[in-house]
Amino acid sequence: MSKRAAIYIRTSSEHQGAKASPDEQEADCRKLAVDNGLIVEAVYRDTERYRVKNRLVDPSGTRSDRPGLVAMLEAARADRFDMILAWREDRIYRGLRAMLLVLETIQECEIDIMLAKENFDQKMAPLKAWLAQMELEGMRERMSMGVKARLRSGKANTGQDRYGYKRVGETIEIVDEEAGWVRKIFEWYLEGINTVGIRARLIEAGAPQKGGLVHKRIIWSRAVIQSILRGVKDYAYGIKIQRRDGEEFEIPIPPILDPTIYQRFIQVRANNKNYPSHNLRHDYLIGGLLYCSCNRKWNTRTNSYTRRNRKGDKVERKSLYGVYYCTEIYKETIHPDCPRSIGAKKADAIVWEKVSQALNDPEVLLGNIRLHIVELRQKAETVLEDKERIQQEMDSLVMERQKIITWARKGTITDEDMEYQLTALTLQEMNLKKELATYGEILQLTALDNWEPIAREYLLDLRAGIESLNNEPESEEEKAEIYQFKRKIIKMLVNRIVIDEHRNLRVEIRVDLLDILKQDAFDDFSEIQKVGTYTRTR
Repeated sequence: MSKRAAIYIRTSSEHQGAKASPDEQEADCRKLAVDNGLIVEAVYRDTERYRVKNRLVDPSGTRSDRPGLVAMLEAARADRFDMILAWREDRIYRGLRAMLLVLETIQECEIDIMLAKENFDQKMAPLKAWLAQMELEGMRERMSMGVKARLRSGKANTGQDRYGYKRVGETIEIVDEEAGWVRKIFEWYLEGINTVGIRARLIEAGAPQKGGLVHKRIIWSRAVIQSILRGVKDYAYGIKIQRRDGEEFEIPIPPILDPTIYQRFIQVRANNKNYPSHNLRHDYLIGGLLYCSCNRKWNTRTNSYTRRNRKGDKVERKSLYGVYYCTEIYKETIHPDCPRSIGAKKADAIVWEKVSQALNDPEVLLGNIRLHIVELRQKAETVLEDKERIQQEMDSLVMERQKIITWARKGTITDEDMEYQLTALTLQEMNLKKELATYGEILQLTALDNWEPIAREYLLDLRAGIESLNNEPESEEEKAEIYQFKRKIIKMLVNRIVIDEHRNLRVEIRVDLLDILKQDAFDDFSEIQKVGTYTRTR
């Protein structure tokens, strides 16, 4: 029976792809498969940049998180092939961390490696990986020294050019058209136009963005405009700061703005940060729970307006009010059903009324809990299996941790590699413990028989507490205490609030039975009842 093979292809960058193209690698590997009577089951590729957290990275042979490599090793553990075919060994790995990941997998799964352009020796792999890593580190160090030498002499390094400039050889020159728009942006800002208004003017005028015809999801995003505004000192004084390995270098560039613009900008910026209404605290009862059709969590702000008399003249006194607003800022991505904002006082009152109404009929909430218990009991058998699986995975992590520590003691991996891998294992362990705790709570709930009397008493006490909170506060201190208890009840009972285009609020009520059954859950009500004039003896 023919053995199954998987082909792995990697180019560390588009530039390197010209030297050992993916097509050439695949053709040579397929020929190797034919010559050895192998059946190619899949081809795994790492030929494009991929995202790690918030940045794009090249599929370097030193990285162990390459998507194609990770997918191939997962398929190996699932017994989908018997052999890995690659062009050269350095296509699979060029560093110790990646090498250890590959070797551990092929030993565990009893998989062989065959190379199209050289022979593979598993015993020599660690040495070759170490030499490759030393070569790469040497190349990086020499490259870094060369870059620093150029920067010290005032020559521009590669990197992102600021809007208004372009790199020509080792110098930075002005792009006349972009420079004109830079001056316009600062002119509008100093006139008091905010970034939303500046963006609208740029789009209306068809101002070009950096990158020319390259498609951008958001045209003239506020982040781009803010980046230009933050570069005011560079534009005014003709200095570009470039950083390398913690060092800063000043590169001379031709200025675009007059230095007086910089001074005026600093004054306006400082004034914009001192609006009194933005510095005042406002109580937001449903903060962090409100969503709209844009699928955005709404934020809060304090607005102000100046009253006018009957003649239309402005009155000096300002009124302050809280607002909940959608955080989606670009018109082209705003959902048509999004109402954009709602007054905080109105929204808080509506939600509090809905919560109070829900508690007026505890039997409805108890019925929801019963349905939830039934669903959980149906899942109980699966939960037990999952709990056993998680425990086995946690046991495997303990063994893996010991193995890594042993490798470090023997000098097989560096201390840095050990710390990196131990941190990764700790994160896995934390996630498993969290999952295990969830399953433990489910099993607790399914085993309950006498929860209804306790839950009913809890909801009745909660309803009585809410009645006391609806009384008019007699002092600012009492008002603050009432807000804190209302906020606590909202967070306890409200899962999510959805607002529609007509500003109607749909409140998702949920009751956590485990919280109810905790003995200290009842302590809240004696405190709540002290706030209002209503008292009740349980």
